[in-house]
This record gives sequence, structure tokens and C-alpha cells, in this order.
Amino acid sequence: QILRARAAMASSSSTASGLPLRLLALTAASAIRIDTVSDPSVKLYNGVEMPMVGAGTWQYDNDTAQASVEAALAIGYTHIDTAWNYNNQVGVGKALKGVDRNSYFLTTKIPGCSLPIQDPMDCYRDAKEYLSEDLRDLNVDYLDLVLVHFPPRSGGCGEPNCAAMQNQWKAVEELYASNLTRAIGVSNFCQSCFECLKKTQKVLPMVNQIQYHVGMGPNPQELFSYMKELNIMPQAYSPLGNGSPELINGKLTTSIGQKYNKSSVQIALKYVVQHGVPVLTKSTSEQYLKEDIDLFDFDLSEEDMAKLDAAKKPSGTPSFACTS
Repeated sequence: QILRARAAMASSSSTASGLPLRLLALTAASAIRIDTVSDPSVKLYNGVEMPMVGAGTWQYDNDTAQASVEAALAIGYTHIDTAWNYNNQVGVGKALKGVDRNSYFLTTKIPGCSLPIQDPMDCYRDAKEYLSEDLRDLNVDYLDLVLVHFPPRSGGCGEPNCAAMQNQWKAVEELYASNLTRAIGVSNFCQSCFECLKKTQKVLPMVNQIQYHVGMGPNPQELFSYMKELNIMPQAYSPLGNGSPELINGKLTTSIGQKYNKSSVQIALKYVVQHGVPVLTKSTSEQYLKEDIDLFDFDLSEEDMAKLDAAKKPSGTPSFACTS
């Protein structure tokens, strides 16, 4: 999900097309007049297709999440991303009410195991409760993708945390077996976390949602190559490095953008999707929402991809909870 640092500059600047920044009014999607754009998809290993670009809702309250999702759907987004601990699933559910359930892909996340872990089965019971609340608050009969949001925030994925993680994953597998979600996965997981799950899992995670952006290289911490061997799809959050000036209006991305008549931000996002990695974006601006999904009418040259692969800034790591 993109922290829109560029929004902070809006009062003194305009968009690449010359339009001033328009903050999204909290109105119904029917009031939004904007052309729609296409959103290609990737296929997960179980055959489920996931759109390449998703609209995130991190840091939004219920009202803002509702308005943002309504705007995103009107523009052409078909993937909506939320989470239990975003505390806005009721608002997302209101935005989706009355929308053809087959027309959008809905992702949510349950929190990782709480610390300190007293009983490894607590994670199983907690996961069951979170998943029930997800379905209730979003007011849907099924989900498209459920992720474990993060591994335990202290102690990594080894013992004693591993046993708790395995029990949590069992609850997610049971949701999948009950056809209440079409796909399951994780977020912020490193190699050691997957090695933990592999000991007991019945279903391999299909997605790992991680931080990824220009400045991290083509294979950060060798995680992409590891996941490729397991057929796990990476998905990028914070593709602008939490609103880094290097990617909002930096010299490298801006100069490349001029060659394609695209903004610096579009180049940063295109870099991610051209590596085959689905991406999550976020904005309360109609213009930025449209810009962020308008990525598929051009391809970056090998030379430009190499320049972006070699960039060292902004730095970042795939996970805030583990490193290997």
C-alpha cells in the first residue's frame, strides 16, 4: 500500500497531466466520472487468477475505506485489499454491497500469533475467530485470498514460535478446505517461516505479500528465487517505499518516465509488475488511482530495467518481522 507522500505536495503542485490533485469526496461511486482501465491478472498455482494491481486500504477509517473502494471499482480496479487489524472492513463491506461478487477479488489478512505465546493452540483458536469476523464485517459469503499478516514479531520463525505458526496455518487451511476462501497465503514471511510451515502443512501458501520496490534489486534477500522454487507468488506492498522522494519524483524514475510519457510513480510501479509481481497501491485521489493502474500500455526496455535493478535507494527489506 502506497503512502502518498506526493499528496503532501499537492497544494503546490499538479499531476503529470496538468490536473490539480483532487481529494476523493466521500460520495457514492455513481458520482464519480472517470474512464475505466484494464487490470491483467496472474494465475496462482491452484489456478485462481489474481489481478495484477490491487487497491489497498491501510490507514483508512471505515468512511475513507468505503469511499476509496467505491472510487477504485468505478475506475476499473478489480482487486481490493484489507485486513482485520486495519479496522475498516465494515467500510470495505459497505462499498462492496450490491456489487456483483464475481466481479472483484477480495483479500484480507488475519494477525500473526500474539506474543508471548503461552499455548501454541491459542493461535489456532484466535485465527478461527479472526476469520469468522472477517466474513461477518466484510458481509461476504466467501473470500478470494486470506493471508496471515505477519509471523510473530519477536523471536522469528524458529521454536517456540514455529509450533504456534503451524497451528495458525492449520486454521487457514481449514477455511480453504471449507470453500470459504479461494486461495490462502502469508505476508512478511521469510525463508525460515516457510521452512517451519513445510513440516506440517497440507496446503502450500499461494501468495507472500511483502515490501518490494525500486532500490531493493531483482531478488531481495534471495527470497524471490526461493519462492519461485516453491511456486509461491510474491505480491508487493509499499511499492513506493513508503512514499520515498526517490520514487515520487526522483531523478532516475523521472528521467525514465519522460521517455515513455509516464510519471515517476508509474515507472516505479511498472518496474514491479514487469518483474511479474502483482502490486498494491493506495490513494484517496481519483487521478492517482487511475494513474496507478494505467501501467499496461507500455513496457520498460531492458536497459531501463537494468538501471532500476541496480538502484540502491530507497533501501528496504521484504519483511519487518524476519530477515532469512
